[in-house]
Formats: sequence, structure tokens, C-alpha cells
Amino acid sequence: MSTQPTKRYFHRDLSWLLFNRRVIQEAQETDTPLLERLRFLAIAANNLDEFYMVRVPRLQSRARLGLGASPKFSVTAKKQEKPKVSEPDRGKEAPREAPADQSPQELLEELRQRNRVNLQLQYQLFEELRETLAKRQYLLKTFNQLTVREAKKMSQLFKETIFPTLAPVGVDAYHAFPRLLEKALHLWVELEDEFGERREAILPISLGLPRLLKLSARRFLLMEEVIAHYLHKVFVGHKIKEVFVFRITYDRDLAFQEDPEEDLSLQMSEYLELRKEGRPSRLEVGPVGAEPLSEKSAEQLREILGLESGDVYRFNGPLDLRFLFSWVEELAPKNPQDLYPKFQPLYETRWQSRHILNTLDHEDLLLHHPYDSFAGVLAFLKAAVKDPTTVAIKQTLYRLAADSEVVALLKKAAKKGIQVTVLVEIKARFDEANNLHWVTELEEAGCFVSYGFPNMKTHSKAILVVQNKGGEIKRYAQFGTGNYNEKNSQIYTDLSFFTSREEYVSDLTDFFNYLTGYRNRPTYQKITTSPDNLRELFLTQTEEVMAFSRAGGEGKIFAKVNGLTDKAIIDKLYEASNAGVTIQLVVRGACCLVPGIPGQSEHIQVKSIVGRFLEHSRIYAFTTNTGTSTWLSSADLMTRNLSSRVEIAVPMTDTSVEAAMTHLMEVYESDRAKAYFLDAQENYRRQETNGISAQKVFTTEALRKTTNLVARRQLLLDQLRRAPQ
Repeated sequence: MSTQPTKRYFHRDLSWLLFNRRVIQEAQETDTPLLERLRFLAIAANNLDEFYMVRVPRLQSRARLGLGASPKFSVTAKKQEKPKVSEPDRGKEAPREAPADQSPQELLEELRQRNRVNLQLQYQLFEELRETLAKRQYLLKTFNQLTVREAKKMSQLFKETIFPTLAPVGVDAYHAFPRLLEKALHLWVELEDEFGERREAILPISLGLPRLLKLSARRFLLMEEVIAHYLHKVFVGHKIKEVFVFRITYDRDLAFQEDPEEDLSLQMSEYLELRKEGRPSRLEVGPVGAEPLSEKSAEQLREILGLESGDVYRFNGPLDLRFLFSWVEELAPKNPQDLYPKFQPLYETRWQSRHILNTLDHEDLLLHHPYDSFAGVLAFLKAAVKDPTTVAIKQTLYRLAADSEVVALLKKAAKKGIQVTVLVEIKARFDEANNLHWVTELEEAGCFVSYGFPNMKTHSKAILVVQNKGGEIKRYAQFGTGNYNEKNSQIYTDLSFFTSREEYVSDLTDFFNYLTGYRNRPTYQKITTSPDNLRELFLTQTEEVMAFSRAGGEGKIFAKVNGLTDKAIIDKLYEASNAGVTIQLVVRGACCLVPGIPGQSEHIQVKSIVGRFLEHSRIYAFTTNTGTSTWLSSADLMTRNLSSRVEIAVPMTDTSVEAAMTHLMEVYESDRAKAYFLDAQENYRRQETNGISAQKVFTTEALRKTTNLVARRQLLLDQLRRAPQ
């Protein structure tokens, strides 16, 4: 019989590692196509890189300083200004994340242990999938396994292409230790000269060289294998005594403090340069070829980098499994059966650019991406750009596709004389440089670009279209949970709500004016925003459900988010559970709430859905005697979203899409096939394998609607052909 934990909260970072484990476990699922299983391993590797660039350095810093608080290194262009405190928080305790009950060093140790369990499973699955591919004659070879013809081909490649890029660096008192490239592969080479003297050198592998080399349609080789084989041509006159490959991750969690009196884009450019100076946070070491890695390998390098032993990860397989993305792309064309079936999202006629604004004159629309095509969002913008009555377009931008059609449409609108206002969040982590580029393009096209509030990120997703129809102003709005990114919209689940209802478009007008100009905080009719009132909305609505339950009603709360870490929200949910409220939480990633504890959370169920699409939409719903109050939101239930970001929550109650939202929630609640259920011991387990999968349900529904649309179009064409001329 298991004992109940004494802890009240799970730790955010430890919980996130369990999310990444769930991603890895998707590679175990035999009903997942083979190449998609490989892709999940690559996704997990990519996730972990960012984790070690952002989250782990905070713990390392606290452990080094012996602090329980969370200090952050920061850079300020010239001077600092304290963030403005919104009125609802004045005189109150500052909101915070669920606290830890361990010291930073203890947390680091547990984090390392969990991560090693993840990595062991990840590489075990990699070897199993590699073996499965080998049985089908798809081979990842070492250099010593090459045929004579292949070796000759690699010799030519090394001489003509690789060798000119190599720049070895000696590790001794006469050579400054280099600033090694982040996440790039390097070779550490131990050499012996003709006099028997030992020395070391580092050989960086250029990021411009392909990691995966294609020997033939079925045989592949990694770049480091080729370079390691020809080291004698690089270090002429020396014996190669030992060689291993390594990779470094750096701290990229340098806080950015704005100076409101200076140009923000210039401050951001300076910050991006300073962020490159972060200290190492992780060292990964692996063998080259069939030679095993010795226990002492990398010890000298670890000491030079100033890392603890626990921050060194030794592997018996290839480093950086992100190369599996490339391998999947190479194998995919001839193995379509090993991929998810092609999915054609629904794109109804009434969403198309010729019709969407007319549609919104009569009804609201709710699109559920990727099942409903993101083309509907683009059609909304295209319709606004094309319509000669459009006088203004306002939009928030956070993360964009590399070749953004959204930006192209906004530029086109500005060049047509439409007033275009764009709120670009240039502080979006790791997209800062991209967004600075888009700022330049938008401004050159004639768009007015704003950066929002100092010391806050604008994470909300909204578009406002303003038209002048013969002296009558008509406005249309789109509110979303996801970024305006055409590529991600194909693999992220998100919601887009379109409306022309006066209260909503009026609120959105006030919202943009508040962000881009000077005015007092609006009093909204419908929407709720953070950092002002979104937390208060959730707490107040929860209180109403509690009162209903205490009076004998069947109160219920449903929330679907990416993360749940805010202490005030968690504590209120515990109170609601004790009041008899049934609480269903779908939390994809980190969850600090501990479910299933009598007297604390016995009425709370938490599950995480991991599957083909990345669950990204946010929904809140509160059921009382007056019905269910349902909200679409850009905000997770995390302290950063509720206190340090500008977010929007939009009520769906009494709209023409309320029934559609209810259906979405019912399907998510019913998921048993792809849902992992969280217990009080922080274990995530699947309960059924043959139950309902929400993603399959939504895919099937979209396919059925698409089939019906095609059939109806074909019927209409047949009728037209048969009609008398």
C-alpha cells in the first residue's frame, strides 16, 4: 500500500521532465508509425536543449549562491525602472509559483536523476528503432563498416569539402581556451608527438556541414565519424591516442530589463549579444565509432568549463538525437506507410476570403486548428486587405513562420493605404532576432509598430479589422490561443474565435488603444486581461462554483492548459475540491498541483494528452446553477502568464459557438487512449489503450465534414451539368 506524500506542490522543473518523458514514451507506442516514433525522440532532444538553456541555469545559479530565492542575472541598457504594479495587486503579496520544499542543490540532484532516467529510455528506444530499421536494410554505419567504395567517396568528401572548414585549437598555456559553439559538435583529441609528449586539442565541427551523410538510399553515416577517421591528416606528425565527441549547452536565461527612455529594438540587439556570454550549463560526451568512452574522458574538459560532475552526461550512442529529424526526412519519401496518414484540414466555403466577413455579419465562428485549416485565419486577413472599405487592421504578433504570409498580408495592406498597427513582441524568447527582422520589414512597408508595455511580454493573440461602409463603422475580431504561424498551425492544436459582436469588437478596440497609446486601463464589457484581472477571474469564478456546490449543486470546473504552476490558482482549486467541486484538468506540461489526496484534492483529476499534435489550446469552464461559463484564453495558469504577460481571455457563453466549445471539452474529458493520468505520487500512467483519443475524434470529424463538402460540391456540379441549357 503506497503512502501519501506530504508535499502540497510538485516542482515545476521536475514536473516538466516528466512531460519530456511522456514525449519519449510516444516512441514506445507500437500503434505510432515507425518514423514518427523516431521523430518523437528528436523532439524530446530538442525540448531538453531549451530546458538546459533556460530552466536549469536558474537552479544552478541558486545552488552556487546557496540561496533559496531565485536570483536572475540581468542586463540593462542604461538604467532600470521598476515594473509598474497593476491596481488589483497593490498592497497584496506578490503572486508566485508553487514553492519548492527542497534546497536548490537537492532539486538539482533530483532533476539530474530524472533526466538520466529519461535519457536511458530515450537511447534504449533509439537502439531498438535503429535495429528495426536495420532489419529493413536502413543502416546507420560507423566508418569502419563502410565498403571500399564508400570509404573512397568519404575520403574525397573530406579532402574537398570538410578539411577546408576545420580549425583545430590547442589546449595549453599558449592558446586561449576558445568560446565553443553552443550545441555544435566538437572533437576532443588527445595527441602524442614524436618525443612522446602528450597534448590535447579541440576540433569544432562547423554548423555549415550536414550532420547526416547519405551513402546510398539505405546507408547513412554521421559527420563526426568521417572527421575522426581522418584526424591524422589534421594533426600531421602526431599519434591519435584518444578521441571523443562533445557538445556544450550554455545559460541563456539572462534577464532583460528595459529602459523605457531608450529605443527598445536597440536595447534588444545589445541584449542578444550579451546573452551569448552565459556560462556552460551542460556537457554531453560520447564515443566516436566503436571505441567505448573511458570513465576519465572529459574530466579535464569538465574542470575547464567549471561544471559539476552531475552536469556531465556520457552516452554510448550518437550525441544530439536531433539528427533524427534529418533521417526521418530522408526515409519518408519511400516509406509513407511509416508516417502518420496525410491529413487534409477542413476548409469550409463560409470561411474563405470571399465569404468570411459576410458570414461574421450573421454568426460567430470557432475554428479548431489543425483540424480546421489555418487558412481560415489567413482568409480573414485577405478579406480585410482586399475589401476597399477596410480602413484599419490591428494585430498582435509573437512567433511567426520563417516565410510569414501574415506579415506579407499586413505589408500589402499598409501599401494599399490601410492603417496597419502591429504589436510585435520582440522579447519572445529565442525569436527576438526574427521579430526584430519583421519589425524592420513592417515599418518599411508603412505599418505602425508598437512593443506594448515595458517589462511585460504581450502574449495575447488578436486581430481587429475596421471598415467604413458608407459612413457606418463595422468591426470584426479574431481571438486566438495560438501564434500566427502557418507552419506550427499544422501540428499545434489551437482555437480561433471570430465575431462581429459589438461588445467584443469594442473591447478589442479599447485593448489595442490601451497597448499602443496613452489611456487609462479600460473597463471591458466581455474580455478579461492579465496582468490586471485574469487571475481574479479564475479565482472569482471558482468561488461561485464552490458556493453552488456547498448549496447542494453539482459544481464543476474544467481547464485545459499547457502548464499549471500558479500558487494562488492551485490553492483555490484545493479549496474547491474540499467544497465538493468536481475538477477536470488537462495539463499538457508542467503541473504543480498534487491530485487525489483526501482532504486536499480528492475531487481533482489531472491528465496530460500527448499525441500526433501538440496540445496548445487553453480553455476554462465553470459550471454553476446558471449554466457553464466557458472561456477561450491565450494564458496558461502560470504565474508568468497571469502576472508578467499581457493575455486575453474571451467568454464563449451566449455566442453561436458555445455548443462547439462544449463538444470540445466533452471529447477531451473522454480521452483515455492518449491521456496520461497523474497520481499523488507524481506518476503519469495511461489507463486504457483502446479508449477514445480526442485527436482521432477531431481528425475523424474534420474528415467527415470535408468528405461531405466534397460530395455536396460534386452533386452541385452534376446538377449543373444535367440542367437544360
